Amino acid sequence: MKISLLISAIIVGLAAYFGLDQKEKIKVLTTEWEELKTTAVQKNISTDPKAAFSSQRVRSDSARAAREKAISDFASELAAFAQKMEAAEADGDVDQAEMQKEIVGFLETLTNMSPSDLKSLIKALAEDNSIEDDSKRELVMMSIMMISSENPEAALALISESSESLKLGDRHRHMLPMVIGQYAAKDPQAAAAWVVENSDQLGDKEEDLKTQLILTVAQKSFESALAMITTLGLEDKNQSYSSLAIGVKAGDQTKFLAALDANKLTEENRKIALGSLANSAFIKENFQAASTWLDSPELSETDKATILNGLHYYSVRDSAKEWLGWISQQENESESNDRATRQILSGWTRENFVAAGEWIQTQEEGPTKITAVKTYAETLTPHEPAAAADWAVTLPDGPERTQLLRNIHSSMKAKDLEAASAFAEEHGITVEPAE
Repeated sequence: MKISLLISAIIVGLAAYFGLDQKEKIKVLTTEWEELKTTAVQKNISTDPKAAFSSQRVRSDSARAAREKAISDFASELAAFAQKMEAAEADGDVDQAEMQKEIVGFLETLTNMSPSDLKSLIKALAEDNSIEDDSKRELVMMSIMMISSENPEAALALISESSESLKLGDRHRHMLPMVIGQYAAKDPQAAAAWVVENSDQLGDKEEDLKTQLILTVAQKSFESALAMITTLGLEDKNQSYSSLAIGVKAGDQTKFLAALDANKLTEENRKIALGSLANSAFIKENFQAASTWLDSPELSETDKATILNGLHYYSVRDSAKEWLGWISQQENESESNDRATRQILSGWTRENFVAAGEWIQTQEEGPTKITAVKTYAETLTPHEPAAAADWAVTLPDGPERTQLLRNIHSSMKAKDLEAASAFAEEHGITVEPAE
């Protein structure tokens, strides 16, 4: 998608505006506040926010008219700036410093506008025929962005109103995730209600926006976020449970577990959530803390097994040795232990078969080593059948060893018929005659 010079100017201006020194902003605001208090005293207006409403505080018609004129004049300034950007884009000549200065000035004016002021501004821009439609849309989106952080509800209302009148198309959907996220941080239930009531505006972004809303709520309350999955009527609830679990950070795992209990999830949904916890930052970033928690009594054996079933190499990549060692030391042999070993070791073998093989050689004889050798050989078979065979023959006799040797033989046939024939004879593999 081509980005116009105008929208580039807006982006640069936004970056500059929000990059201003915060202390300087506070200083300016403090000065303005003191000046306002002085003016209020001079005009006999109470500065007490709890003071009773007085009709004297209502703006006069002349003041209202002045405000409307100010908005109209500002809309004209924006239109003139848009025309200048359009001309500069056509000529390929623009003064970057001057452009940024003008944009920052516009942004400062926008931040002082109320939702009703912005609504009037957007209406004025929509009716201005002196600028192209694309420029109108970009200016409107800039206006909405400026109010969204302080008043996301008003920003959403403005998006709804302007999306049809200005034919924003998919443009407004690019703003919705940001605005809805800001709304959810202030009032998650209201944000959820807005999403449900305005699903027709969301298009193909609906599921993504709902998921983002849930993740935003989860930053404050896992329990509320889990409940919201049902409220929002997501088509793929399992994906939402998985996304929530993946976002769990170190120190939050116990809260997440408590939230699962409080929401009384179905057995299937609980398994999805706990299995996905294996891919969370909590598991990935701190082996010691994660393994200690998995061994703690607050986690049932069933829940522990579910999490182990979700472990794979790329979730424990930086501490694969430690996790494999911890699994091998578990007192209870279980299918989940075997599965975790296979999933971690197969990924490690694909990425670095030398390091994985060296680790296996250091292990004591036992169930874990047998699982490791079998997994290692199976992973090598399609690529290095001869090397896989060297490992396979170290396994104890039995159906699994026999089947593995057959698989290796099949892989060898595709690479070297003579070697495959010798391998079959050496290991007593019966070769079915070709039809």
